[in-house]
Amino acid sequence: MPASSPQKPFRDELLSIELLEERARALGARFTVDPARRAARSVFPRFEENARLLRDAYRALAGDAHRGEFVTTAAEWLLDNFHLVAAEIREVHRNLPRGYYRQLPALAPPEFQGNARVYALAVELIRHSDSRLDGHQLVRFLNGFQTVAPLTIGELWAWPSMLKLALIENLRRLTDEVLAARAARRAADAYVARIDAAGRGVPPPLPRELHLAQVVQLLRRVREYGPRLAAVRRGLDAHLGAAQMTSEDAIRGVHQREAALQVSTANVITSLRLVSGLDWSEYVETVSLVERVLRRDPAGVHARMDFLSRDRYRHAVEELAEPAAEAQLRVALRAVESARLAAETSGASARAAHVGYHLIGPGRRALEVDVAWRPGPLRGLRRLAFARASVVYLGSIALSTAALLAAALCIAGRQGALPGMQVVFAALLLLPVSETAIAFIQRLAAWYAPPRRLPRLDLKAGVPDDARTMVVVPTLLTSARGAQELVEHMEVLALGNLDPRIHFAILGDFADASAREMPEDAAILEAARSGIRELNARLSEGRGDRFFLLQRERRWNPGEGSWMGWERKRGKLEELNRLLRGATDTSFTTRACPGIRPRSSSASSRIRSIGRATTRRWAGSAKATGSCSRTSA
Repeated sequence: MPASSPQKPFRDELLSIELLEERARALGARFTVDPARRAARSVFPRFEENARLLRDAYRALAGDAHRGEFVTTAAEWLLDNFHLVAAEIREVHRNLPRGYYRQLPALAPPEFQGNARVYALAVELIRHSDSRLDGHQLVRFLNGFQTVAPLTIGELWAWPSMLKLALIENLRRLTDEVLAARAARRAADAYVARIDAAGRGVPPPLPRELHLAQVVQLLRRVREYGPRLAAVRRGLDAHLGAAQMTSEDAIRGVHQREAALQVSTANVITSLRLVSGLDWSEYVETVSLVERVLRRDPAGVHARMDFLSRDRYRHAVEELAEPAAEAQLRVALRAVESARLAAETSGASARAAHVGYHLIGPGRRALEVDVAWRPGPLRGLRRLAFARASVVYLGSIALSTAALLAAALCIAGRQGALPGMQVVFAALLLLPVSETAIAFIQRLAAWYAPPRRLPRLDLKAGVPDDARTMVVVPTLLTSARGAQELVEHMEVLALGNLDPRIHFAILGDFADASAREMPEDAAILEAARSGIRELNARLSEGRGDRFFLLQRERRWNPGEGSWMGWERKRGKLEELNRLLRGATDTSFTTRACPGIRPRSSSASSRIRSIGRATTRRWAGSAKATGSCSRTSA
């Protein structure tokens, strides 16, 4: 909108939080989305103009302050906080791409036609709160709106940017009033200056249209000059009389307007600071209807996952649904229903009972059929490439190598090389050309198939009881001194992981020997066992089950011609998983934890209670003798 036609600030009847919620429900019924799904009218030209005007206003008002001229309190708020306004303008540019904005649902009613629904919603909230926002109000307002008309996931993520757009638009309108009052005061001063320049002649006539701030400034200057400007005072009285006002009414009106501008400007600045500091990830999950549906996950896992994993599930819902909030809710409900049916069939602990199995896992194809979703040509080609990944990868390398060789031979032929020389030339080029082709295809594959983040649980509040984890150190126990050093390393690991549901175990083997048992074995085993007993006494908080020693016996290996631990490190991990699953025929002969006799059935039961299913490697090292692995449920 042109700067020459300023608009009034967003200021309407102030509503309490209950009335705001009621207003949001009314807007939900009133805001009809354009059925043709036309792109929303762009707000960026107006936004750019707002940013430019605010920068110009800041420079002008800063100049007034430097010259010692009068600056209103609203202008002082802008001067003191312009750095925040500029930062939020940059944030909107960074976080609201134009293409993303065009995908937002637009409104159909004539008074809002073409506006993005979520932007119109932000304007209405600011209009009825005088730009004063708070977190609880934001949650209740959107929840009230969504009781009538759900919002898409994209709209929820655009909501903070829409609030900033509306706040900056309102700040521009408030600044227009500040600048208009400033111009009026300067015009009054210029009028008095003309009178001074004219000497004692008849003062020039007053302008036909006078801003109220100009009237008050003239009244102030008339009092300074006294009888010399009596004619001006009579003109002002006549002007005020025509408006049925007195000079006191004019002064009071200007003060009230300045106070209102100050309050509204302060509210805008405070709300911008609030919006910039809110945790919008938590907010979006609080108000998202899709998230509420996904939290009905029959496996009970979705709510315990970290934010990025939950966000990936929501993105999958967006991908499978049409660009409408109701369609997204249907897809989320269908995914939960598929997981529920799997839970009834196979139990709540089955993989298919988790909603993620159907959104991003093996159950995705069946869900696509259920929601009648069809992949586009590019996605279909991508799926085909992944289904034949080896053929596509090796074939691409072969074709690239052949193309580069053909180009090189073509150049050689044009230079007059004989066929025999071309064969030699091709043989010499084969290796470097193939290396070039491999590097090119690998770079292309990394761009085409970037790594995806695996879903994971959020354990910031600690490891839950049903996900207790055992950190194991596969190693060789070759001496009593080495066993003591390994126990010290276990203590370091434990002090870095204080969660009571993280357990630690030494998976030990004796060194290869010529007999099943050697004389020094007992001393080595006793050193390790006493060290584990001491760690449990000091660091297990009285439970006595945080540290374990699992030692295997030697077995005869005909290939090596020696007595040794079966399959070394791989064998230890494999046998540990079998032990956790209840096997009784492993080669672990020492299963020690304090309060439980070694090699007893109670010790085996206590160990099996810690982990039940899966073994996963955990990056790290346990001195030079082994590496850390993690076994968890």
